[in-house]
Amino acid sequence: MIDPATIALATSAFGLIKKGFAAGRDIETMAKDVSRWMGACHDIEKAHGKAKRRRFGGSVEEEALETWAALKKVKQQREELRLYMLSINPQAWNELVRLEGQIRKQRIAEERARRERNEEILTWTAITAGISVFMIVAVLLLSRIFP
Repeated sequence: MIDPATIALATSAFGLIKKGFAAGRDIETMAKDVSRWMGACHDIEKAHGKAKRRRFGGSVEEEALETWAALKKVKQQREELRLYMLSINPQAWNELVRLEGQIRKQRIAEERARRERNEEILTWTAITAGISVFMIVAVLLLSRIFP
């Protein structure tokens, strides 16, 4: 299920982007707004993918339809932004696509680092628990051998 705040974030960020272009700002100065919009778009796309794959739970069809509608809105915003950017500066769209690629790579790297950190924590927890159990067993055995 898509959080309504995500849809609102995408819509408001898109509005700020349009206002920025109308005021003559370039893509680099609006990187924060573009990044928020792209992040919300990514979250909507991810939620739609999860809704399509989900097999159990509430109304799967309703959730898939809701995420599909949000995804269509994002695609419409993207096309509107592309046409607007091309009308102002033909290179602006290429800059946005380049920026989007950078943001996507950064998100993937952050997700990978988070997973690796969680695996490392789990490994060290298991090692510590194993050593603790071994020490307890050793102490108990020694206390029985040497009363």
